[in-house]
Amino acid sequence: MFAKHVQGRISGQAHSAVPEGTFEEHHARRGFEGEVSQLYHAHPTTDWLRVDGPIRPRGIQLADLATADASDPRALPTLLMFNDDIRISVSKRSAAMPYYFRNADGDTLLLTQSGSGTLVCDYGALAYGPLEYLVIPKGTNYRLLPDEGVEHLTYVVETREPIALPERGPLGHFLPFDRGVLDVPRLDARGAVPASENPSGEWEVLVTRGGELSSIFYAFDPADAEGWTGNLAPFRLRLADIRPLTSERLDVPPMTHATFQSGDKWIVTMAPLPMQSAEDAERAQPYHRNVDYDEVIVPLGAPDGRRVGPPPGLMSVIPGGMNHGSTRLTWPRSGTGCRSTCGTSTPPAPCGTRTPSRPVRSLTSPSVRASAADPPSCPDRRPRPAAPPGGAGPLSRPSPQCRLSMSAR
Repeated sequence: MFAKHVQGRISGQAHSAVPEGTFEEHHARRGFEGEVSQLYHAHPTTDWLRVDGPIRPRGIQLADLATADASDPRALPTLLMFNDDIRISVSKRSAAMPYYFRNADGDTLLLTQSGSGTLVCDYGALAYGPLEYLVIPKGTNYRLLPDEGVEHLTYVVETREPIALPERGPLGHFLPFDRGVLDVPRLDARGAVPASENPSGEWEVLVTRGGELSSIFYAFDPADAEGWTGNLAPFRLRLADIRPLTSERLDVPPMTHATFQSGDKWIVTMAPLPMQSAEDAERAQPYHRNVDYDEVIVPLGAPDGRRVGPPPGLMSVIPGGMNHGSTRLTWPRSGTGCRSTCGTSTPPAPCGTRTPSRPVRSLTSPSVRASAADPPSCPDRRPRPAAPPGGAGPLSRPSPQCRLSMSAR
């Protein structure tokens, strides 16, 4: 298909001035990058009666999930889902790793929902805290030392292909963040970290390769580098340092907020941002028929701790081929208020990944299956607070949340 065709009632500009009484749906290939059409429906495409079969959306509250590493220091994170290219797990580690861990299968990304501690590795030591990413390259020896007296919840993403920062093209070097805000471990911060030798006086490096575990033992601490140079090292990114792209007249597509890329898999951080001020702008993304990606979305909560929108940790899984979309908010053209026409009255703020759709298989653990359920129905359609007269000035989004969104083929 090489020409743009038009049938029936449409908007000349997608995501803007949607015809009265219609609901816009984005039908696209390759997420938001391939060929696309906008469909203007008489009904919301997410108003289904039921969904039978494997593409049924699922939800699980990760904060309530029991993990083995919460009580067993030797345990690994609890695996939730996987395919040949990506694994998604959750960790509630409360005690220091009694070994160094080396992932010989791929890169590792950690996102701390709550808790704090120190990453100790070949390259030195690096503190981490809530709403911070740690990216650990394949083959790195590392340990996590959680701080005592706080609850810990960490999301773990492991990828076969390297985790990289997406190319930004004309956006330049400073959006959505300057690489100068990335922090790497420091050798001079390693001195205060407790040793990890076992009762036999050995230091263990636990290696995963091909899905199997091996152990290498040393008579000395293997993290004994006295210097390093290069461009391959773990690094930290604080969500507070992300400056989301915005438009006064249009809601920018989710891929604009991509934070990391691993081959054709995307990790997207959607942070709080000003509301569009143009009278004809749609204040929420259209419904989406994403046929090439499975999507995993995790609300992270508001930076100031307020409880708005879905609770932090309520992970949603939307298989490729399923209709989905953010909460639809329709602000009257007069700028006197807004209302929710479908779903919750406040849109979820996602932090997640897009993965092209080789099915992300659910781990067959009975505990995970017992916890999985449809995302809760939220039929709240109460009016939102009034906008400033005439819609002037930037408005903050009704839901000042962060959310993680992951997409994978």
